[in-house]
Amino acid sequence: MASFKKLLFLASLAGAAAAGVSYVLKYKGYQKELEGEFKDFDDELDENTDDNPSDRKYTELKSSTDEFVTAAKDTANSAKGMASAAKEVLKGVANIVSDNVAAATDVAKDSAKPIFDKAKDKFDKATKKSEDDDSEVEVDFYEMNPDEDKKDLAQKIDDVLEDDKK
Repeated sequence: MASFKKLLFLASLAGAAAAGVSYVLKYKGYQKELEGEFKDFDDELDENTDDNPSDRKYTELKSSTDEFVTAAKDTANSAKGMASAAKEVLKGVANIVSDNVAAATDVAKDSAKPIFDKAKDKFDKATKKSEDDDSEVEVDFYEMNPDEDKKDLAQKIDDVLEDDKK
């Protein structure tokens, strides 16, 4: 068993050494190939560069004052068109937002109506009961903010009803 372990260890050591040698040889070959490509690229650059700047050709741009004035007017007209288009877009967005707010208000009113009706019925029953008992009833009035979330409103009503039960 010990000899098998030694043989296995030597085989793995030989395999690791072979892999290391193979990696080093491939790496050196890759480096040589890469250097050759860069030398070719440098040679191409040297062939294309000219040391004499007088061989360069330039195109002169000439324009008159009238052309500049016309271009400025066209730019101003384009800016006016963009401004009016932006104004119309903003109007459209404002209309959409106002319609959505109105719809949300209607939904909130419709959702809160049954809760208010239920609370009113409970209040009316409590009032009739107190009239029958000829005892004083203490009523707490809450000022409601119309912008409150309907869940908060329902929770406050439930709290009032719970207090009435106690």
